[in-house]
Amino acid sequence: MAAKRIHLVCNAHLDPVWLWHWEDGLTEALSTYRTAADFCEANAEFVFNHNEVILYRWAQEYEPQLFKRIQRLVQKGQWEISGGAYLQPDVNNTSGESHIRQFLLGREYFEKTFGRYPRTAYNFDPFGHGEGFPQILAGCGMERYVFCRPDYGTYELPAGPFTWRDRSGTEIVARRSNDHYLTNGKFAEWGPDRLDRFGTEPVSMILWGIGNHGGGPSRDEYRAIKAYARQHPEYEFVESTIDRFFDDVLKQMDQLPLVQGEIQNSFPGCYTSMSRVKRGHREAESLMASTERLATLAWWWGTATYPEKALEIAWRDILFSEFHDILPGSGIPSAERDSVQMLGHAREILRRERLRSLQSLISRDGDGGRDEVPVFIANPHGFAVRQQVEFEVQLNSNAWAVSNPEVRLRGPKGEDVPCQRLLTEASCGDNWRVRLAATVDLQPWEVSRFDEYYINDKGKAPRLPQVSARSLSFKTKTFALKINPRTGLIDHLSAPGARRSLVGKSAFQPACWADMDHSWTSGSPRQAKSHHIGSVSPPWDRAPAERFRLATREQVAELSPPPADKWKPASTTVARPINIIEHGALRTVVEAVFVCGASALARQYVIGHSDSSLEIRDRLFNNHRDTMIKLMVPLGFEVTDGVAETLYSAADRRPTRRHEEHTNQRWVAVRGKQADSPVHLAVLNTGSFGHSLTESELGLNVVRAPAYSSFNLNPDDERANARFIPRQDQGEHELSWQVMVGGRFNEPKVSRAAQVFNTPPVWQVYYPQAEHVERQRRLQVSDTVSVDDDQVQVVALKRSEKGGQLIVRLQNTSARERHVSLRVKPFRRKIKVRIGRYGLTTVAVKRGGKKLVWREADLVERRR
Repeated sequence: MAAKRIHLVCNAHLDPVWLWHWEDGLTEALSTYRTAADFCEANAEFVFNHNEVILYRWAQEYEPQLFKRIQRLVQKGQWEISGGAYLQPDVNNTSGESHIRQFLLGREYFEKTFGRYPRTAYNFDPFGHGEGFPQILAGCGMERYVFCRPDYGTYELPAGPFTWRDRSGTEIVARRSNDHYLTNGKFAEWGPDRLDRFGTEPVSMILWGIGNHGGGPSRDEYRAIKAYARQHPEYEFVESTIDRFFDDVLKQMDQLPLVQGEIQNSFPGCYTSMSRVKRGHREAESLMASTERLATLAWWWGTATYPEKALEIAWRDILFSEFHDILPGSGIPSAERDSVQMLGHAREILRRERLRSLQSLISRDGDGGRDEVPVFIANPHGFAVRQQVEFEVQLNSNAWAVSNPEVRLRGPKGEDVPCQRLLTEASCGDNWRVRLAATVDLQPWEVSRFDEYYINDKGKAPRLPQVSARSLSFKTKTFALKINPRTGLIDHLSAPGARRSLVGKSAFQPACWADMDHSWTSGSPRQAKSHHIGSVSPPWDRAPAERFRLATREQVAELSPPPADKWKPASTTVARPINIIEHGALRTVVEAVFVCGASALARQYVIGHSDSSLEIRDRLFNNHRDTMIKLMVPLGFEVTDGVAETLYSAADRRPTRRHEEHTNQRWVAVRGKQADSPVHLAVLNTGSFGHSLTESELGLNVVRAPAYSSFNLNPDDERANARFIPRQDQGEHELSWQVMVGGRFNEPKVSRAAQVFNTPPVWQVYYPQAEHVERQRRLQVSDTVSVDDDQVQVVALKRSEKGGQLIVRLQNTSARERHVSLRVKPFRRKIKVRIGRYGLTTVAVKRGGKKLVWREADLVERRR
């Protein structure tokens, strides 16, 4: 009987940040690469495998001689460029577009510096793999995928290679490395068990090396492997690479088993841990979307150069923050601080570049009237947007003496635009700073001018209704809403014309669930069998430990004393736990304050009358420890299933009995029936990445508060128990939700709403150059790129990495193949594009004199 071939793939799992800061990760990478290069030069048969652009960039910058050694070893075939991405990101919380950029920057770098690019992607350590990822991998030129989690023994998967298919029908060959990603010098000890795990595989692969804090190969383990090979002639060990392994094993397998959909769950506490980093990352991704698109429009129309260097720096900040021990929230406090600062750096760059691009598009609009304040509003989306936009302006110099100006807004065609005056961000009593809400209708990519002015000093302050059951009942074109004045919570929310509520009483109530002191794993400690918790979570208790309740007047006054309590003698406090703080034709805002132990939450319900929107703005003051805070939504209909946004896709999930954790991105919806008719409830978010669903209740994750990098603590260790241990996510957090209800679930509609909610229209007060007197209210960029099918969305707009082409990425959000016409101004020619079900397609467009030249490309901009 022929010996079974075992491909030995040496690597060094090297976390640039985890229980250490990035400087330590950098120097460890240099040390590991030095060791690996020495090992290659001393052992002619040895092959070292490594991925991650960030580590190679560090070697190139800090030790250029070492980098040149690596380049020579790559050419000799002893150093394999593998993986292909910028780094190994968190797969779940990273958006589909960011995943594409991981591979786009990876390909550009590896091909430029090494002339190599692998065919196999790998994410050894990330905690789960979302629906839609096969399409992204294949679209980025990857043929195979290797991962380790969910861990062997916790999740049933075929042994060896299998076909992984997502809902678009895209397939990629995948393999879970059941031996895990490192041996840490114990191959002789671990080898027999790990080889047995692949007993049915005709050819196997073992990942070996020292890792986490770097290391790579060791001489002792290398000798132990050689000795093991001599003692076990039933195996043929070969020094190899991941690509060579797949080339070998696939020749011997006629048909691969099929796995469909997401591969979850692993360490579900990481869906919520360290939420400040998660929200900062979401904000950076959203800001990148609007900045990159406006910069592309300005470049395409010739009003500004494309800021490729600045955008690349910002992208590198965003991609670094996606590392699988940063974004999931499993790092130390200094790693959190560094990551928040890095994301702030990215956002600062993006705000500057966005303003520069927008200014170039509006600078020739003409200065307008002397008493007008011009406000430009840009739609950064490839679809029309009807949206309430909030903006603040400074009244002109003549308004300083005006006690109560009556403010008006003039639209792009000179028409009066209804607006509503709001409280400003500042807490001052002067009237020359004005905040307005206006409902605007913007075409795709439209940039329009609105002019604010005041006509007299007879403006009337709005009369705010007293809180009552009647004043807290609302009807719009899309929903009916009732807020309970005694609880401050939603008791009724229904679609138009429906009597029965889609939610039960006290909906969206914050609740505290007893949680593990474990950065990775969430669940009730009372349900755990021991303190040694792995990637599989214990279940939650059947009910939360406590719930937030409407505060008393005294509690509200203690949390935020109103001016009348501070500066005006009063025998009793004027603070109230529930108030109507804004009321007008466009919107009503109801504010309620809740408390739970040492924590509090100030909430605003923003009811849009003009655009039929319902937004919940929460400001949480968290002082709970070892607790998960969720918003609990009791459901008033028969639940069929849930569906949540994933990586340029969505995952369907059945309800569970005990609030099992699921990952989501910008939206989650519940589908079901009420009186035999289809109904749904969808909740959009600005920074929540986890939820749970039972047959009667939806739980939306807000924060959790374990210790930092907490795992396997021994309760009997006196030293570990002696010190003060800080918890994650203490203090103030802001998070917003938008709620949509209706009949049959419409994924494209919800998807577009979530895009606008996270990347809203951009507004800017700007006085154009006075010499350009010809006014152009609606600028030429409107409808620059358009698609004739509302099931297909433009999800990315950028300049190509090479060749000066306009890159247009399209997503089909329907279950059917679509044939669409794409138009790019100023050309009249229609580009005919076919997009498969739930598919992604990239089109590269270039000016060829007066003609439009185009081609289809893959996701990393190579010709298809």
